[in-house]
Amino acid sequence: MARVYVKNDDKWIEVDDGAKLDILDGQCSVLFACKDGVCGSCLVTVLEGAENLEPPTDVEKTTLESLGAEPNQRLLCQVVIKGGEIKVEQ
Repeated sequence: MARVYVKNDDKWIEVDDGAKLDILDGQCSVLFACKDGVCGSCLVTVLEGAENLEPPTDVEKTTLESLGAEPNQRLLCQVVIKGGEIKVEQ
């Protein structure tokens, strides 16, 4: 079982290992608009645990680049957590 800490909400959320984190929609304050990785509404900064995430997909890479995102930023709707824990902030 993996865990995601959403700093904005001061909340831990348990998810299955290998889960795509769009399942957090409605469980935290992060806005999920398109869920296709193109709008950028769910852009978060990964504060800790980036090594526990799968690499970005091509779609996510393209959107992150177009948004001018920092290297530690990801689109939560596209992120897959391998296991362990991550901490994010929006």
